[in-house]
Amino acid sequence: MASDKSTKRAKPFLILAGFLVFWWWIPAGWKLATRSSFREFQAPIWELASRAEDLGEYWGHLSDSKKTLIEKGRENARGSAALEAKPSIPQIKLLKSEITRLENALSVIPKPGFQAVVARVSRRDLSAWWQTVTLRKGSAQNLTTGAGVISANGMAGRIREVGKRWATVRLVTSPQFRVAAQFEGDDRPVTFQGGGIPTGGKPFGIVRDVPHDLSPSDGKPLRLLTSSLGGTFPAGIAIGIVNKLEGGENGLFKSGRVELDKLLGKLREVTVLLPRNDSTASE
Repeated sequence: MASDKSTKRAKPFLILAGFLVFWWWIPAGWKLATRSSFREFQAPIWELASRAEDLGEYWGHLSDSKKTLIEKGRENARGSAALEAKPSIPQIKLLKSEITRLENALSVIPKPGFQAVVARVSRRDLSAWWQTVTLRKGSAQNLTTGAGVISANGMAGRIREVGKRWATVRLVTSPQFRVAAQFEGDDRPVTFQGGGIPTGGKPFGIVRDVPHDLSPSDGKPLRLLTSSLGGTFPAGIAIGIVNKLEGGENGLFKSGRVELDKLLGKLREVTVLLPRNDSTASE
């Protein structure tokens, strides 16, 4: 009887071991095709759940009290006032036309442009191993692997994998994410790498290869921005804030912690940057 019980207990472990051995010997191409097909099957489910969440929020706003509506109106008024302080649209168009005229007169090679595609987030995977979000758009809207992704507050990540109706974005918080960057007011390139999102903490990254003459002062942190060297992002998009830099191991460069946007783990909508010579993606 004891041997029968031990045999029954060992069966699940033997089955699991057999499956692992079988999976180990399966060709990598077959594994990739299986995973992609499974995600294509899951994508409509994720999209439906995301749209249901959007619909719930819509009905929630319809039931807002009068006091809440007044407060939201005040917030919109403050936002409009802040926009009025910036250059007007006609002024921006005039400046752009003047830049184009000067570039043509001086035979300057124009910088690569980008086509913006707005996409909603359908799923988040923010574990200790993965720092990704899934979008409700894919190759059907011309999204491509490696395209840069930004949010309202700055750089968000890079597209890692694309299906027909979905795309996975590796967030800037992922340790596997690296990009060339630069500090505001300084065009020398530095290296940014994701650090993660600690439980109950703020998203962060690491900046390396910082020249020794750069150093944040009390109350005046350094702003880290994107660089056009990598070609994935246009220059000047916010990445984060650096409050402290320390000497590197080789004594030639500094490194430090980059405080990222605290809402990275709650993204609901992002913008994908496609090269302008690509086909325009439809909404």
